[in-house]
Amino acid sequence: MLSNGTAIYVIGRGLNEDTLIRQGVESLAASFNRVLVVIESEFDGRFRAMFEALDNVTFLTFATSVRTPLAGMRQGLLALFEEGATDTPVLVTGSHVLAPLCSLGPDGFDLPEGSAVMAPYWHDCSVDPRIKSGTAPDRAPQPDFTLFAPHLLADSAFQTFWTSLKPSEDPWRDIEDGVIGMAKVLEQGGHVVSYPMDEALLGSSEPRYFEPAKLVQGGSPCLPVSVMLLDPLLHDLSAVDLRGALDWMRANAPGVYDAAIRFATRHVKLRDFCTVADQYEVLPTQAANPAKDEWSFGPVAVFIHAYYAEMMPEFWELISRLPNQAHLFITTATEDNAEAIRAFLADHDWPEGSGEVRVVEQNRGRDMSSLFITWKDVALSGHYEVALRLHSKRTPQVALQVGESFKAHLFDNLMETEGYVRNVLDIMEHEPDIGLVVPPVIHVGFGTLGHAWYNNKSTLSDLAKQMYIDVPLDDDTPVGAYGTMFWFRPDALFKMFDWGWKWDDYNAEPHHIDGGLAHIQERLIAYAVQDRGYRTMQIMTPGMAGRYYGKLEYKAQMFASAFASNNVMDQRTEVNAKGRTFRGAIYRRLRENYGRMLRRWPQSRALLRPFKNAAVSVLMRR
Repeated sequence: MLSNGTAIYVIGRGLNEDTLIRQGVESLAASFNRVLVVIESEFDGRFRAMFEALDNVTFLTFATSVRTPLAGMRQGLLALFEEGATDTPVLVTGSHVLAPLCSLGPDGFDLPEGSAVMAPYWHDCSVDPRIKSGTAPDRAPQPDFTLFAPHLLADSAFQTFWTSLKPSEDPWRDIEDGVIGMAKVLEQGGHVVSYPMDEALLGSSEPRYFEPAKLVQGGSPCLPVSVMLLDPLLHDLSAVDLRGALDWMRANAPGVYDAAIRFATRHVKLRDFCTVADQYEVLPTQAANPAKDEWSFGPVAVFIHAYYAEMMPEFWELISRLPNQAHLFITTATEDNAEAIRAFLADHDWPEGSGEVRVVEQNRGRDMSSLFITWKDVALSGHYEVALRLHSKRTPQVALQVGESFKAHLFDNLMETEGYVRNVLDIMEHEPDIGLVVPPVIHVGFGTLGHAWYNNKSTLSDLAKQMYIDVPLDDDTPVGAYGTMFWFRPDALFKMFDWGWKWDDYNAEPHHIDGGLAHIQERLIAYAVQDRGYRTMQIMTPGMAGRYYGKLEYKAQMFASAFASNNVMDQRTEVNAKGRTFRGAIYRRLRENYGRMLRRWPQSRALLRPFKNAAVSVLMRR
C-alpha cells in the first residue's frame, strides 16, 4: 500500500545532522513511490547532491520565514492538494525525529483498515493542565511520523484546516493550533485515528518526551530528536528512561541508533547526554561469562607509564587480572629502568614479543606525553581496537590518604577483579560505539563538583578549535578522564594521537600546574572521543558506587535543604534569581587571573601562593 504513496520529509531550521537525514530519507525512498523533501533554500544544493542517486526524491523549498516541521508539512501537503495527489497515502515526518524504528508496510507501520490516520503517539490533552477540560479531544495525534489515508486527504475540512493553518515559531502555538487543531477536525469529521501501541500503557501528557522506552518497545516508528536535548533536570523530575529506548534501538534498529548517537555526539553537551541517557554502569566483580577467553577485537594494548622500575609489582597485580591476550607498552625514565622492567617481565614469564619497553625522551608531561608522543606510532598502527591506560598515580598536592583514595578510585573502578575486567571487555565488544570508559568524576576528597574546569577551560577551548574538535563543552564539570587512567579505542582518540605534540609544549618539572597542557589534555580526552562520534561510559564497582553515592547524596541534600522549595527546578530558579554575590564574582576573577599568571610563569607558583591563600581567606570568610 505504501509503495504507491508519498512521504513528506521536512528539514527545518535547527540542529540538522547529515547522518540522521540520510538514514531517514533513504529508508523512506525504499518504501514510498515518492519522497518530497521540504528544505531551506540555502541548503538545497547540499541535500540535492546527497540524494542525487535517488530518482524518486524531489525537493521543495520553504516559502515562508517560519521553517518548523509543522510549517514544512503544511507546505508539502498544500503542494499535493494543488496537484490533486490525494488518491494514495501520505506520510509526514522530518529530520526532527529518529525514524523509522520499524518496517513500513503491511508487516509494520501501516494504515489499519478503516483508519484515516496512523500516528506514532499522541499529546494527551486530558492530563495536560494547560488545556481546559472539554476544549480538546482527549488525545491529539502528533504528526511526527504520521500516515494520512486517501479519503482523509480528499476531505474538504481536512484540506481547509491545513490551508488556513498559520504555523508559528512558538512550539506551544504549534501544539495548540496544529496538533490539537487537527485533532478537532478529525473528531468532528468522525475520522478514526490509530496508534501502534496499547494506549493503556502510557500515562503522561507527552509520551514522546516522558515515556520513550515504552514507545519504542510498544511499536512507535519514531522518537523526537529533541528528547536528547531536554533539560537533564526535566529528565530527572519526570523519570524519563531514554537509556532503555537507546538500548532497544541498538538491538532492533541499528541504523537509527547510529544516527541518534551521531546527533548526540555532535550537538549535546557530554555531561548532559551522560545524564539523560544514563551513561553509567555499576559492574559486578563476578564475570557474566567466566569461561570466555577471546573477544572479537583481539588483543588489548596496555599502555603503562612506570616512571620508576620499582613500580612494576603494583602494575603486575593489575596486569594479572587481564583475562585475554594483551600486549604491554611500557614507558619509563631511564635505560637502566627499562632493563629492569624487561627482566621483571621475563621473570614473570610474559610472552616475548608481546609488547615493548621504551624510555621517554624527556621528563616533561608525565603520563600524558608518554602516551600521546612516545606511543603515537603504536596507537595509530591500526593493530589494536581496544586499549587500556595505566600509570603510577601520585597526588602530592593532597593528604596521603586522599591521594590513596584517588588511586583506589581509578584502579578499582577500571579493573578491580578479573571478573570485573571481563565485564568491561564484554561491554566494549557488544557496544562498539563506546570509545572511552572511565571512572566517574572524583568528588570524595576533591572539590570538583561544579568547579572541575578550574583554570583549564579557556585554553582548552582554544586548543580544541585548533584541533577541529567541534563539540559543545560542558558548563562547569567536564566529563573527563580524571587521573588519566581509562579504557579506550585508539580510533576514538585519533585526533589526540595524531596531533603534533612536542615535549616542550609541556611544563618543565616540577612546574606541573593546573592550566598546563597535561591538565588540559586530561579534560580534552572525552571531547576528542565525542568529536570522533563515540560515546563515553562511566563505570563503577558496587562498593565504590555505594561509597560515592552516599557522599554525593549527603552533599546534594545539604545544599537542597537551603532552598524554599523541594523541587529542583524551583531551586535552580531561586539560584538564578539571586545571582552571584559581588564577593564571589571577585573571587572568580582573581582565580582566573591567578591561573593565567601560572600558565605564563609556572615557576612563580611558590611566590604567588601566599597572596592567593590570603585572598581566598578574605573573600571566602563568612
